[in-house]
Amino acid sequence: MNGIHVNWTKPFFHRERLRGHGFRSTRELPGKCYDQPNYQILYTILSAGMWKYHNGPIKLYTDSIGFNFYQQFGINDLYDEVNISFLDGYSKTKVDPAYFWTSGKIKVLANQKEPFIFMDQDMIIRQPIPDYILEGDITVTHWEIPRGYYYFEQHDWENEVDHIAFPKNYNCNDLCPNTSFLAVNNLELNQKYTKWHKKLVETNGNHVPEWFWLLTDQGILGHVIREGDYKANTLTDRVFLANSNYSSKEYRYKGKSEQWYLPLGADQKKDEDLIWEHVWFNKIHFNMFPEFLEQETRRYFRECIELGLGKYLQHSRFKTYWDEYNDTNN
Repeated sequence: MNGIHVNWTKPFFHRERLRGHGFRSTRELPGKCYDQPNYQILYTILSAGMWKYHNGPIKLYTDSIGFNFYQQFGINDLYDEVNISFLDGYSKTKVDPAYFWTSGKIKVLANQKEPFIFMDQDMIIRQPIPDYILEGDITVTHWEIPRGYYYFEQHDWENEVDHIAFPKNYNCNDLCPNTSFLAVNNLELNQKYTKWHKKLVETNGNHVPEWFWLLTDQGILGHVIREGDYKANTLTDRVFLANSNYSSKEYRYKGKSEQWYLPLGADQKKDEDLIWEHVWFNKIHFNMFPEFLEQETRRYFRECIELGLGKYLQHSRFKTYWDEYNDTNN
């Protein structure tokens, strides 16, 4: 199946209202012109390049502003096809891009007419996709245990959300699917998912709590999968715990929580069959540890070069990384 990347730039121009730890670097960018931090440009190149190398064609959906931004790096040429008209049109809608910054992505999914694979631009697939990943109705990245600020109970919805009623049979205790990778075989499922999203984000200008955006992206997909009894697969059987202590096995005796858990009877072979990286997990640490951010930025730069993607790194903003790379390899 063909891969899809989406970059909807409208949320950038409302970045003072963007919510969530992952947007700190975006909120702090100076100036009024669209921009991205260096690491974001690099992981986008790496994500698309790795996909093409191992798995085949990839298409970019962006808007005119995103196209012009990528053009200065030559990134548009990395893709097999680029569509700008679709998201240019979506930017004219009244959907709040700060509250629902993934809405452009889901609108693109709604426009697909045949099975597809969607990846966030910070999802890096480092090997050919195993055949079993493409089986069933849908494959998501992994399941998440809902805990913490971005999750809710029914009474939260009923007290804080006015424009739409709590969905029938929605269970707040069920796991949520992470949507950074979606291999969609069943277009009926996709239609139900994207229709639900549309209903949820049409708020009529009403305020919604911060946790609501995650429901419109991940939570409602899990609900659709369960209501339709669709067959969902995952890249890994490991389950992610939101709001963990980021602990390790050394502190299990204290009951400190770790990020990842393997359910009883889970298939550990999946983690041997496919190597992948979702940069999102590191973004909170990027904000806290500048040295770690620079280390990872240099790693993405080096990997792009080693994959033969150096021609997309000729912009002057990468000169320092080139100098360091050349010094190291001489």
